[in-house]
Amino acid sequence: RGLRHFSAMGEAMGKAFETERLLNDLSLSANKKQIPCRWMPTCWYIDCLPCVKARYVLSFMAFLGLCNVYALRVNLSLAIVQMTSKNPPHHQRSFDWTNAEQGWVLSSFFYGYIFTQIPGGWIATKFGGKYVFGIGVLVTSVLTLITPQMAYINIWALVAVRVVIGFFEGVTFPASHALFGKWAPPLERSMMTTIALSGPFVGNIIAFPLSGILCETMGWPWVFYIFGFAGIVWFVAWLLLAFNTPADHPRISPEEQHYIESAIHAELLSKQSDSSKDSPPPWKHIFTSPAVWAIVIAHLCNNWGFYTLLTCLPTFLKQTLCLNIAENGFYSAIPYTCLAVVAFTMGQVTDVLRQRKLVSTTVVRKVNSTLGLCLPAIFLLLCGFYGSNTTWAITFLSLSVGCVGFAVSGFNINHLDIAPKYAGILMGISNMFATIPGFVGPQVANMIARKPSYESCSDDCSDPKIINIYREEWTMVFIIAAEVYAFGAISYLLLASGKKQPWADGYIVSNSSSKFGKDPCLERVSNDKPTKLVNT
Repeated sequence: RGLRHFSAMGEAMGKAFETERLLNDLSLSANKKQIPCRWMPTCWYIDCLPCVKARYVLSFMAFLGLCNVYALRVNLSLAIVQMTSKNPPHHQRSFDWTNAEQGWVLSSFFYGYIFTQIPGGWIATKFGGKYVFGIGVLVTSVLTLITPQMAYINIWALVAVRVVIGFFEGVTFPASHALFGKWAPPLERSMMTTIALSGPFVGNIIAFPLSGILCETMGWPWVFYIFGFAGIVWFVAWLLLAFNTPADHPRISPEEQHYIESAIHAELLSKQSDSSKDSPPPWKHIFTSPAVWAIVIAHLCNNWGFYTLLTCLPTFLKQTLCLNIAENGFYSAIPYTCLAVVAFTMGQVTDVLRQRKLVSTTVVRKVNSTLGLCLPAIFLLLCGFYGSNTTWAITFLSLSVGCVGFAVSGFNINHLDIAPKYAGILMGISNMFATIPGFVGPQVANMIARKPSYESCSDDCSDPKIINIYREEWTMVFIIAAEVYAFGAISYLLLASGKKQPWADGYIVSNSSSKFGKDPCLERVSNDKPTKLVNT
């Protein structure tokens, strides 16, 4: 009986080995990739759309993800207009919050958002950005579903859940940059990245008018239910279609995989020793690099004006133009439509200029960033001084926000130019500093644009005296934003670079010239061999 038992075990093992050999030898159409996961069906590895490149699928899925991210972020900006209304439709509950309390609610997101920028970039760089990005959106979506219940408890429960939402959403942008560091060939970085980074703008285009319609027809809680459910649906698609690297993708063609990996020097990285791969990032050189600080300052200054409008635009339109909730949502979306068009167009133009070698990367990044910081400042000032009616106010606001699209092909993707290997970490650093305007800007705006006499006014803000007071106060808000924009433009022009930095790969060639000079932290060897950076 024992011999028969061992004989049966041997026969079963033989069949298992034979099955494994057949699976490993199985080729899939023309691509000849081996199956990495035996539990997935064979049809999963067949490319049903060979004309669609895998890297563009990733860009499009990242676009949808960031679209969801911003819809989940800004839905409260419009919903709070009805949440604090004296006569909300559909017998929905409203809240008697002061201007200061509304400022806390609107800015609470950024108190959590700031803490996960650098950790999110580091985790995505070390372990891959797919699950970091996906889980960030998933948890944000689930917490958005319970936001109305938290508001019903009290204002501080709402503030707490918004802080946690910001905490998990904070990993998304660093994780997306870490993914593009593995997927975006150098001459396609502007195009691929601007496709993805157009997602936030399209998210605003969708979120503002749809939030207005939902508030008007179904009540403000449905703003959170609809967008939260959409984020969960996206997460399922992301799991199926996104992968950390081209080598992990089961349906990518060999030609595309070779093109991507060779273009971003993956084979050079693979020649490094294991200790070099696992060594920590060169933090000393990162934080002392002028190119890094150029990105940080420009990102922070850009976000001051951007977040002020993103968070307070519906409030501005209600206070100065007396728009109802549906009109408010529609007009709030127009500036971000202009922004999406400019950002996408400039991504294509930038790549064409670089591919034809008409301008250097440094020049094109500086020109785009300068336009993306100076033009919004000019149009904000025009809106403050001459935006006395709906037509002119929306026109100047649309031009101001739209011109921010130039910066998407400027400092916003400069991380990939100077250090593609550490792009996720650099994005985390710059986005961490750039989050500060998220909770300071709205508070400053609410502190300036507030008058006790408004409480005695009717809910539609129909008193001309009150409207004029608010216009003067919002003009001051716009002047401050314009000054911050100008400082960012000057700083970027002086410090920025589009060249790959000496520390970008975690090592420096021994006889290469470096602006860092001799550094005792660098291990020097001869024959131009790459040398590893000692932990700094």
